[in-house]
Amino acid sequence: SRSHPCAGHSRLARHSPDQSRRDHRVCVCEGFPSAVRNLLIAAAVGTSYYSCSIWCVINRVYGEAIAIDRERCTMARKGDGFVRWTIVLGLICAVMSQQSTVSQKLYEGSQKFALNFFKKISEFVDSDPSVTTTNIIISPLSVWTLLALLTEGADGKTLRELLDVLNVDNQNDIKYNFKNLIDTINVNTSEVEISSLQLIFTDITQQRQQAFDDSIVQFYGQDLLRSLDFNSSPPARKSSYQTINGIVSNATKGQIEKAIHPSDLKDAKMLILSVLFFKGDWTLPFNRSQTVDTPFLNENDVTVGPVPMMYSKAVFPFAAFRELEAQIVELPYGSDRHLSMMVILPRKGVPLKDVIGRLANFSMQTIYQELRTAAEEYEDDEVEVYLPRFEITADYKLKAPLFDMGVKAAMSKETAQFDRMANG
Repeated sequence: SRSHPCAGHSRLARHSPDQSRRDHRVCVCEGFPSAVRNLLIAAAVGTSYYSCSIWCVINRVYGEAIAIDRERCTMARKGDGFVRWTIVLGLICAVMSQQSTVSQKLYEGSQKFALNFFKKISEFVDSDPSVTTTNIIISPLSVWTLLALLTEGADGKTLRELLDVLNVDNQNDIKYNFKNLIDTINVNTSEVEISSLQLIFTDITQQRQQAFDDSIVQFYGQDLLRSLDFNSSPPARKSSYQTINGIVSNATKGQIEKAIHPSDLKDAKMLILSVLFFKGDWTLPFNRSQTVDTPFLNENDVTVGPVPMMYSKAVFPFAAFRELEAQIVELPYGSDRHLSMMVILPRKGVPLKDVIGRLANFSMQTIYQELRTAAEEYEDDEVEVYLPRFEITADYKLKAPLFDMGVKAAMSKETAQFDRMANG
């Protein structure tokens, strides 16, 4: 416990009105912003929560082979009681309320995929010498929905690998729950907006299987399928490129204006795209007048510079998790609190990668249940939260991480089986 914040460390302190019960402080947010992963933001996936993420992933199909090309995302956060995310920060994941009509198997599978995917991206960022920052922004849910769409056209080993990576027993679990999942994600109120969009673009020379089209329309949505001219001429390709980027820009309220490059369409037969946009008001706003520049330390206790630090003192769900060797606080959005941001911090001296590794094998439902229990036990305790403002942009190549997770046959023209999707 600490009686005063260390310079450069954002922190969280809990105060009980009954001082005989509790009066201590715990550090929660140190190590930001040079290593954003010290602040793991988990889009809530438990009871009555939804994911918060915005981004775009592009897939290209060359004949029968799919190349997972890129994740592009931007995230900006400001204080003053209003948070605008142009894309997901940090950790997780899938989405749904247990009261929703999404199956429990799909719910649990999407959580497991999200945690494994975050761990894998983290490992690749750490091992890639070309990466100049350790900040990570990902939306596992959007990748999950893309791979889920691919299962509709996959067969044989390609299908089995996709289902294994998605942690789904059979393709029908996806087919009969996909629409409900998307409906659960989409929220539009005066305080919170979440919108999800999936599209399948096919070159006009590529013929899709009729059974694939019928299944997509029936189980995934009537407006997913589009045909564009990718390759007949440079002007046609440019027009298609502008059309796709216009759709993404509109879906993200202008935050992602160039999701793809013209070269992404050259020789491409099909492009599958997923976008998720989130904007929300804090339930308990940060006060602009209390945001001050503060020196900040990374996880090695090295000062990385001053950051504008937001402050709030209120009743927040908060708990320490011995198995994770980390502390977690939940910051809700909107008056109904159906969406939250989870802030996860390793204990002092515990490497961040160790917490990420444990989290991949941890039950998110356990986290939510523990936070609910703590909120009931300490319902009057106020928590002091210091949180930095920040803005981050990232662009990831996803082929290698997904291959390492087990999506292998789909990556090779010789082994990919997408006969149920298209001819040739």
